[in-house]
Amino acid sequence: MTYKESRVPIFSHLWLEDQMAENEARGKKPQAFDTPFRYSDSGKCARALAYSALGYEGEPFDAAGTLVTGLGTYIHELAQEAILKRYPNAKFEIPTRVATSSGHCDGIIETEEYGRVLYELKTMNGTAYRRSMGLTTSGWAKAGPEGPRISTILQSAFNAQANDCDTIIIGHIALEAIGKGMAKRIDLDEWSRIITEFVIPKKIWEPAADQEMNRQSKIIEKLNEGRLPKPVAVDKDFELVDVDPHNEKFWQCGYCSYRDQCVSDGPGEPVYIREEINNG
Repeated sequence: MTYKESRVPIFSHLWLEDQMAENEARGKKPQAFDTPFRYSDSGKCARALAYSALGYEGEPFDAAGTLVTGLGTYIHELAQEAILKRYPNAKFEIPTRVATSSGHCDGIIETEEYGRVLYELKTMNGTAYRRSMGLTTSGWAKAGPEGPRISTILQSAFNAQANDCDTIIIGHIALEAIGKGMAKRIDLDEWSRIITEFVIPKKIWEPAADQEMNRQSKIIEKLNEGRLPKPVAVDKDFELVDVDPHNEKFWQCGYCSYRDQCVSDGPGEPVYIREEINNG
């Protein structure tokens, strides 16, 4: 073996190994309120939402997921600390609820231009960041920017509704910068190589929140009938799309912590008997 050959780590992974053990010992993060769903469940497949409401334990984060989540938490803390210096009345991690879901906000910031802002921050890899901005590896994408994920918008919309906000601002921070060469070629400023924000007005997020709450209420109704819902998720146009845990093309399934359970339960609306779930 030469120094140019990589190998399974001896030292570099130990801190992450400890973090994984600590996370397992702490268990699942408690909800803000006793609601069927969390804000962060918004937009997910109906079957995944059902498993969450039923209290199923999903698969734990693997090493890669633990690393990315830990970095995201650290960056969130730094961002909130810096915001508070400039906006002394800003508030963070406020627990709230709507009829079907509950959770905490990344920030509530009072501004002159955008009114009461619900701030949501997401860290992501370079590919996801470029796609949100409308960039490929060679330049601007013909299809334009994808913007934030629908799940992020819906999570933020519930938070904005519960906190009586006017505007949502979603920040994206890339864990991999856009190269200097490309930035110069497409005239991209320094901040935009790693950080961008999306401003979502109330006329957009409020109907989205109402639509998602209606969908979640129907999922609860289905469970109260003793059946699991079909695997159906919300796509990028806020429309419902069938997903299949057997099919690798559905990224929602590939990253779902309930995938094995969903495959085991089968397609359609299999019977599941349980006590009635409280809705609101």
